[in-house]
Amino acid sequence: MARTHSSLSDGEFARRRILDAAHAVFAARGFRAATVDAIARRSELSRAGVLHHFANKQAILTALLDERDAELALDEDAVADSVATLIAGVRARLRRILGQRDLILLAHALRAEAVDPEHPAHDWLVRRSRRLRAAMTTALEASAARGELRSDVDPRLLAALLLAVIEGLEMQWLEDPGEIDVEAGVALFDELLRGSIAAHL
Repeated sequence: MARTHSSLSDGEFARRRILDAAHAVFAARGFRAATVDAIARRSELSRAGVLHHFANKQAILTALLDERDAELALDEDAVADSVATLIAGVRARLRRILGQRDLILLAHALRAEAVDPEHPAHDWLVRRSRRLRAAMTTALEASAARGELRSDVDPRLLAALLLAVIEGLEMQWLEDPGEIDVEAGVALFDELLRGSIAAHL
């Protein structure tokens, strides 16, 4: 939960303003097209003020990604152990983040750029995707061990498919939010899963 200005030191408050501004700028422009000057203007600080707290644009991005890692770790605290609890967890997470369009926009903007191994967010992107797939795979393997999935279903491949569905729906929602219901799409995918690959869910 974000702290109020009164609970932050002046330095912490300035850093928070910079990170919030950078979030918006990176989401709108991508990392490469964003500039420290644009972040400074958005945060209503001087360029020197921004660079007092962060050495450069990459340091700002690193701080933002560290925050996202912390949020992702919180998501992983609720460990799913079946298809049902996995989908329930995904839907709960979507309900929480769909009100934060800039957060999703930033993630997708970074993903588009960071497939380049030279991009400063590339390692973070790979680590994030692996962690999400691993958490989903664990839940699906637990279901398979209980005989709840068909024996010919590969939990790792199914986890990758589920992640692709979620991220694809998010992207379409960003493009046309009035036409795409991400949570309903995931619910429909759940129904399709139960009807086609589940042994006796």
